[in-house]
Amino acid sequence: MQQRAEELQARMTQLLLEIEQIEQEHGWARVGTLLLSLLQQWQFWVLTGEILLFFVLCRMLMKFCRELRSATKKGVSRSKEDDSSEEDPDDILDACRFLNESLQWPVRSLEQTCMVVEELVINLLAACQGLPRNKFMPQLQPAIAVGSASGPTECDTIYRLLVPLNPPPGHAFHLELGTEGERLARNSCIRVELQCLCIRERMLGDVLCFLHRPQHELKNQDPSLLDTLCCGSYLDVQKTAKWFQELVAEAWEAVPQSARLKLTMLPSTRFCKFNLTKGSNKSLSIELMLGVKQDDSDTYLTFE
Repeated sequence: MQQRAEELQARMTQLLLEIEQIEQEHGWARVGTLLLSLLQQWQFWVLTGEILLFFVLCRMLMKFCRELRSATKKGVSRSKEDDSSEEDPDDILDACRFLNESLQWPVRSLEQTCMVVEELVINLLAACQGLPRNKFMPQLQPAIAVGSASGPTECDTIYRLLVPLNPPPGHAFHLELGTEGERLARNSCIRVELQCLCIRERMLGDVLCFLHRPQHELKNQDPSLLDTLCCGSYLDVQKTAKWFQELVAEAWEAVPQSARLKLTMLPSTRFCKFNLTKGSNKSLSIELMLGVKQDDSDTYLTFE
């Protein structure tokens, strides 16, 4: 990394010296043309990871455009010894429009992709909820967009969403924080506690109370969460993540986007990570984190 930084610094220094020399010999019009031609290759700068150098060039071109516009408003003009060697100022001022479009296109593309990802995850979670399954498994809530981790290209960007979990009927989640006041401590855990279902049993008759029914009467009912995804009285992170991964993989066939995209699950012991590919060269990486809400606040304990 240090060697890479030194190479980039030397590259930037060389480029700045060349620009300064061109400005002294040919004036700012030729500099503006050079900067514009460099920025027209913005895809190259992004793909090669030279983001810093790219934005340095952008700042230089913006500064140049401001100075040229200011000089134009004041009526300042340079004499042209050789008209054929000078560029049209109107063409140079078009650099500002190009710069705005160049910078906004990747941002706009990222925003559009995030919207597509959110819509896809909504459909995916709806498909998960429609699968026949144990009614005493965690209940998936609407996903919350967390953000994205950008890479050199859009294909290297990971889109992250949080999927909150609610306890199933007859269960309650209790967060036991590792350190007082430290809500996201790694040694925090989620304790699962059984709750009485007698009222629901009498009114709806769709469940039996785990607390007040004898064990032999519960054999015909789906097992409780304590018997499936827990280790002792605590929710097991790895078991829960594996359950969610299997659920997503099974539900994918019912998602409308599955006709055009191929889902490939990625190994993870705490999250649900997968790639979506279209054709041979387009891919999208999504990471679904699981979490439990802390009381009535907007804070979540995530499976990290």
